[in-house]
Amino acid sequence: MVTEALAPGANVSAPAPSLGVGPSGSQADARSSQPNGSALRPRETAPVLPIAVELFRAFDEAGLKYGIIQDLASLHDGLSGRDDLDVLLDKHDYPAFCSIVSQLHGRRSVSLSCYDNVCAGREDWFLPDFSRGRYLHLDMHIGCRVGREFRKRYPVFDYAAITRWESVSVDGVAIPVVSPQDELRITIARFAFRAWAPPWRQWITVGDGWKDQIARLPFLPGESGLRVVECEFGRGGPVNCRFLQSADGLAAHRGDLARLRRSIREMCGFTGRYGIADAAVHLTRKTSYLGLRFLQRLMPGSFPPKRRPAAGGFVVALIGPDGMGKSTQADRLTQIFRWKFGCAQAYVGTGDGNGWWLRKALQTLVFPHRRRLKSLARHDSKDSLGRSGAKEGVAAAALALWAVLIAFERYAVVKRAHRWATRGLIVICDRWPQALRSGYLDGPTIPPHLFSVPGLSALARLEQRLYQKMAECRPHLTLHLVSDFAVSEQRKPGDIKKEAFDARLSLMAELRARDKNIRTVDASTDVEAVGRELFRHIWLSL
Repeated sequence: MVTEALAPGANVSAPAPSLGVGPSGSQADARSSQPNGSALRPRETAPVLPIAVELFRAFDEAGLKYGIIQDLASLHDGLSGRDDLDVLLDKHDYPAFCSIVSQLHGRRSVSLSCYDNVCAGREDWFLPDFSRGRYLHLDMHIGCRVGREFRKRYPVFDYAAITRWESVSVDGVAIPVVSPQDELRITIARFAFRAWAPPWRQWITVGDGWKDQIARLPFLPGESGLRVVECEFGRGGPVNCRFLQSADGLAAHRGDLARLRRSIREMCGFTGRYGIADAAVHLTRKTSYLGLRFLQRLMPGSFPPKRRPAAGGFVVALIGPDGMGKSTQADRLTQIFRWKFGCAQAYVGTGDGNGWWLRKALQTLVFPHRRRLKSLARHDSKDSLGRSGAKEGVAAAALALWAVLIAFERYAVVKRAHRWATRGLIVICDRWPQALRSGYLDGPTIPPHLFSVPGLSALARLEQRLYQKMAECRPHLTLHLVSDFAVSEQRKPGDIKKEAFDARLSLMAELRARDKNIRTVDASTDVEAVGRELFRHIWLSL
């Protein structure tokens, strides 16, 4: 039998490996490599975000007491912006932490109380890396709590409870990381409250999410596959936790886990039968969570997301002529922000994007006759319409009805985008209606001469009122993608004429003259560079 003492103050073995450059600082001079060191080698396809190095360098310069307490195998994914970074911070350094992340344009998110990531002493912080167009997720803990998934109420670990910090070096910056022994102690305490098996089973199978960490316990042949870990929390004395390695996998002893839970509760001052209360609260909150997730799938955008910016939701509109990459950038930005935030995408045009099924069906039928309707729209005399006969009159009425249908659809999309924002979503809008000029940039489409045609003037005035209401519902941020005609012609040959392209740029300049908050982005560069610039504008406006 092999026993490891994981109590505070116990002797610990070899430190964690370095990441990337090599050991850093005096603490790492005499360190040897761990068997799991290969998991910390940087991957060329996912380099460490420069903001991570800048952040931890600022922490060191300010003298913050902090450390990474997550599974070290996923540390590189966290530093590269592909996973969370679990940071344990000393309580007294919290004001300094907030000051540093605020200077680096950090943003905090909030969640409803029914979600599993909500507990005292834990916050989600996000730091942007404008050079990569991504953001870093800090899962910041002032005190690490354990308990049921939706009932983490027992503050077991704080910064002082970690027996030893080690470090890894990233671009010359030493980042404190939890030692393997302390990491294992945290993992077992968490697993003790998450483990479940039928009452008649003495051994509880360790799932894949825990097995890789717990399986790092030393194991000697000839001991019947039994490993024993001695855990001590508070004054209750050590608790031996037995783990059995067999052909079926790794299993933990039910009675040992029950004693460990009881010891943790007593350490936190809960001496009664709190196990039943924990299970009841956990079940209630999880039921609420599952019900909310079901409703979110059934009615997207109708409920607050799991994470939303602390300042509230946000509506962003991307505007530009054809060929500027609006749809491509809207898809990219939605994917980037949706990684951790509640993010939705809205389409306000009449092309291949999402829209009402009625409008899409009618558009398929009308598409072959679009040139005739456009020629009608270019008429500027009501007399020409009177001499053209009944056929042209029907076409004019169809054009007016079509324009009103599009106006109603756009109005519904605009109102829905703002409703989503009030619930905490970041809404990326491809296009946005304007009421300044007809026929361009998703503005009114009924020709001006139809205002004086009996029977159609009412539809024309209705369309104007809808676009005026849409103009009042301005997005929180409007981004104009601008370039020259050669870029549009290269990306979408023959899709738009130079005269129409210049007319759109002229209208955009007029819109910017009326609203000084509109920002321009050069769309002539590559997709990645444009995406990074758009990401920067959106993030700084959150």
